[in-house]
Amino acid sequence: MQEQQYRQQQQYYRKKQKRKKLIMRRFLISLTLVILLAAVSLCAYILIYGMRSVPDGSGGSIVTVRSPKPGESAMPEYTPESTPEPTPEPTPVIPNPYAVAGSRPEDFGLQTAMEFNGQPISSYQRTIPIDFGETNEYTNMDGIVTFRGNNFRDSAAYGTVGASISGNLEIVWKTDLPERIARVNSDKDYWFGSGWTGQPLVVRWDNNTRSHMNMLDSKKYEDDLVEVILGTEGAAIYFVDLKDGKPTRNKILERWTFKGAGALDPRGYPLYFVGSGDASEAGSGQNMIFSLTNTARLYEYGQNDPFRDRDWIAYDPSTIVHAATDTVTYAAETNVIYQFTLNTRYDAQTGSISVNPTDIFKWKYTTNRSRAAYTSGADPGNNKVYLGFESSPIFWREYMYVADNGGNLFCINVNTFEVIWMCDTWDDTNGSPVFELDEANRLAYIYIGTSARATRNDKNIAYIPFWKINAVTGEKIWETTGYNCHRPSDSGGIQATAALGKHQLGDLVYIPFANVVENGNKIGSYLVAYDKVSGNEVWKRNFKGQCWSSPVDVYDDSGRGYIVFGSASYSDSEGKAVGGFVTLLDGRTGEILSQVELRGHVEASPVVYKNMIVIGTRGQVLYGIRIK
Repeated sequence: MQEQQYRQQQQYYRKKQKRKKLIMRRFLISLTLVILLAAVSLCAYILIYGMRSVPDGSGGSIVTVRSPKPGESAMPEYTPESTPEPTPEPTPVIPNPYAVAGSRPEDFGLQTAMEFNGQPISSYQRTIPIDFGETNEYTNMDGIVTFRGNNFRDSAAYGTVGASISGNLEIVWKTDLPERIARVNSDKDYWFGSGWTGQPLVVRWDNNTRSHMNMLDSKKYEDDLVEVILGTEGAAIYFVDLKDGKPTRNKILERWTFKGAGALDPRGYPLYFVGSGDASEAGSGQNMIFSLTNTARLYEYGQNDPFRDRDWIAYDPSTIVHAATDTVTYAAETNVIYQFTLNTRYDAQTGSISVNPTDIFKWKYTTNRSRAAYTSGADPGNNKVYLGFESSPIFWREYMYVADNGGNLFCINVNTFEVIWMCDTWDDTNGSPVFELDEANRLAYIYIGTSARATRNDKNIAYIPFWKINAVTGEKIWETTGYNCHRPSDSGGIQATAALGKHQLGDLVYIPFANVVENGNKIGSYLVAYDKVSGNEVWKRNFKGQCWSSPVDVYDDSGRGYIVFGSASYSDSEGKAVGGFVTLLDGRTGEILSQVELRGHVEASPVVYKNMIVIGTRGQVLYGIRIK
């Protein structure tokens, strides 16, 4: 009986434990469900009340608003979502230069050599790349600070001539340039006056920089002072006031003739770069950098450089400074291109300035043509005539375009000095190439012509065309119907740099041909306007004499364009010397609007600052001429 009661008790306890486990299991399940429900509810609350989307009230898009926090107004603050900006059409990108059949350097038999800090090298790579970008916005300074104004060499005019003009020219002032220097090995022949290219520089210095310069007291504190700087063939560098032609400071008397335009530092630093055009009793020519705080010579280079291949020493090209890297890249007539870091130190508070060039890189070249000329002695007395650079280079992106004395136009990467392409331009280039962007068609162009030298026949006559060249590939886009040009003791053909039409003259380009021969007769020099697209001649104007001066395109406020042109002196029917001249022409028609006669032969190129023309002559006079 007890045993039966024991079994019943055990069964009861087992059932009771089962019920407890079941109740506990149900409790845990219920608790889990409650927790899950609470979590879902919390998420729903956050989604619904923490951040809501409501109509913006305009029947249009939805705007996002924040729920009020405790203590805030229940009225939501509406913060519109930003409207997506439309995706702009991508700007067409002009490809980087590359060679094609006929423009590959190996087609020209190019051979090069390099040197870094005096040691031969086989390859070169700048650690800090040079990049001039897409534009010709070379400087923020008021004025013209290098030959033809900028890195594209496309403008020698600053500002406009005004709202409108009468078309008359007025000589406002003239300043004598009396210095002269004997030519080497001659006691009867001299360099003097302002010759080719001879373009002045014109600049308005900021007041602080000017306050530290060694200007004359009568000029130093004139708020409206614009300074003209001109290196002359008489070995003197002159400084005058654009307003009245009077000296702003004492001239620099040097030992070498100066033919090129020189250059100023585009950053506004008081630095002046200028090179000699010939040797002198002081020795072989060289390139120089002057301080314009105290007009002291800070640095010189290139004299008797053993790296060069050509005996002729001249530094006519105008310097370009890459401001971001403080770097000069300079092409000399010796056949050497120099590149170095200036390490400029300028204290604007005191005006003190110094340079300490380092990383001196040199590059030189020869071609099949130059090596053949060297072997044959093609030009007696100077059998390396085909080497070297006399024209001022173009800079675009990381590329330099430079034309030489031997009929070659080079496209060179200035960070590696790889020659990307070459173009055969037949003959000696003295005028600088000019660069033009056509961003709409993803193209870039170069306009160039050459002098009558290596290609002349036994009558000293050469056929000279003018070219438009694809700056990406080096291919010729068009070649004009050119002119037969005579080379007398000095050069004929194209000695000038083209004027690239803009604004209302944007379809035209202008270039002079010197010493034109027609039907066996020497007829003078033509200034010609060509259509940029076709290369067809639009108009031409005959100027007597040997015209080397570069034309300048200028504009009024409405964009109407004019051409300022300096033409040479000539002999009249009685053998009397006449001129030179400065002429103002209608850029569209070639009509002569006004002309003034100057003293002496005009070789130099003018510069225009607003409505003032500045030009020098071989007659040893510098002129300021107003466009009225």
